[in-house]
Amino acid sequence: MKTIILVAHPDEKGSATQAFLKTSSAALEGVTWRNIDDQYAAHRIDVAAEQALLRSFDRVILQFPMYWYSSPASLKQYMDDVFTRNYVVANHALKNKDLGIVLTIGDSLAEFSAGGAEHFTISELMRPFEAFANKAGMTYLKPFVIAQFGYQDENQKQRLLVDYLQYLSAKMPLSFANRESWLVAQLEKMAADLPDDQQQSLNLVIETIKNQQDQLEDLKLNVKMIRDQEE
Repeated sequence: MKTIILVAHPDEKGSATQAFLKTSSAALEGVTWRNIDDQYAAHRIDVAAEQALLRSFDRVILQFPMYWYSSPASLKQYMDDVFTRNYVVANHALKNKDLGIVLTIGDSLAEFSAGGAEHFTISELMRPFEAFANKAGMTYLKPFVIAQFGYQDENQKQRLLVDYLQYLSAKMPLSFANRESWLVAQLEKMAADLPDDQQQSLNLVIETIKNQQDQLEDLKLNVKMIRDQEE
């Protein structure tokens, strides 16, 4: 799995949220962090180079703070420049890739609901990106929303780190089984670099998780057999 994160943020270096996410993403192989605003800073963007770059990735992540219920202008400009109709529709350059949205907001997520202060859900507000994914033949992933990062405690940030890394690289949809498989793969990579004694301890943890996966699959099979018999 190769993932590119296209970050639209006018002050990425001054953002604690983006700093946290950038440091987190560095722990994964096959993940490229690319700031769109930096590409526009010195000169007009090299459209051909961007289009060639995107072809080499399996998952494209659009990451940005919400500006007036949408993205910053730089992302809109990037999509207008790079995602030409010839590239997207005629050449099917993005077909079968994943499109994910990582959205940071300053308000509580609870406000974005029917009856909430904002009245609309995040999914409704991000509908233009879903429409684009559909037109491009991409698989649209459920938006990953980070609300009020500055108010999160250490436990919440640790959970956020794992969830974010899974959003970047785990098999979708993020079912319990896919989350466990992703965790096992990460632990196996970690174990390979540890001393023998620590490696053995971590391998025991890995085997425990795998056994739990097997037990869960057996349980699912038994439940299916019981339902089939009832029918």
